[in-house]
Amino acid sequence: MNRKTFLIIFLFLLILLVGLYFASEIRDFWIKHIAHLGVMLFAGLTIVGLNKNQLPIKEKTEFKLNQILAILGGIIGLLGVSNFIPVLATKIAGIEMEGLLKSAEIDRVLVILISITVFEEIVFRRILAQSINNKLGLTKGVWISALIFSLGHIYTETGLLSAFLGGVVFAYIYLKTKNIYLSISAHLLYNLSTYFLTPIFLDNFNRINKYSIIISILVIGSVLIYSMFWILKRTENETA
Repeated sequence: MNRKTFLIIFLFLLILLVGLYFASEIRDFWIKHIAHLGVMLFAGLTIVGLNKNQLPIKEKTEFKLNQILAILGGIIGLLGVSNFIPVLATKIAGIEMEGLLKSAEIDRVLVILISITVFEEIVFRRILAQSINNKLGLTKGVWISALIFSLGHIYTETGLLSAFLGGVVFAYIYLKTKNIYLSISAHLLYNLSTYFLTPIFLDNFNRINKYSIIISILVIGSVLIYSMFWILKRTENETA
């Protein structure tokens, strides 16, 4: 059973990487976007086929207010950790990150942001993470799906570490709440916050590029993420 599971996971990853490589070579912005969505959809079909009834089985659950509050805190923490780990790394290495940040294009369109988020949550969480969770358990479901999610961003401007951290958080949210709408909302909140806050971040980069501020944000962000994990786990145990 495990050998077949890992074979399917490998096929999923292979289709994803090869497809996204060729999609990244497309010049037209909209065609490239459609191609990215198509590659993710095709990769997902390797697990569920053409029959929606073959989607990995998940338990039904009702989300609670404390879960939503915990997720909000976790996303705030993720924003801090995923954005300030690169800042700390470049500062320690003596690299001028401000120039690198200003050279990055911030040209995402709202409709693209939404469609990519929805597709990623359905493919990487509802299909991939749920399938791995059902066959190999929660821990592998979170970490393996997050790793593949990270590798799926290898041809984008998103850092692999940021994508991996996001993959861990979103997979945990989905697998603990059993609610794809919560993980979609969390992912969308993260993407939109990143989109709108990046210009502010760049304008104030010299003020915040200090060890005391960076370390404080990383510590607070890590605590918020851990708190989200703890609350979601505790809430699940209470309803079990």
